[in-house]
Amino acid sequence: MANEKKRISLTVDAKFDEVLTKKAKTIGVPKSTLVAFATSLFLKQLQAEEELSPHANGIYTLIRENHDIVSDITDLID
Repeated sequence: MANEKKRISLTVDAKFDEVLTKKAKTIGVPKSTLVAFATSLFLKQLQAEEELSPHANGIYTLIRENHDIVSDITDLID
């Protein structure tokens, strides 16, 4: 049985969208595929961190306190 697909809405900064679009074209995949892959990869890394650390709150705090770095994409722009 195939996994059921769900549609989500995502709002990102216009410059971030430009980076996503460019990278997706470079790789040769739809932007949605790139976002889904990146999200899946991140969640697997997060799960590994949770399993390795007895105090998963550390990574959660890091995410909560640094979520603004997502909007800082200057290092991603060529």
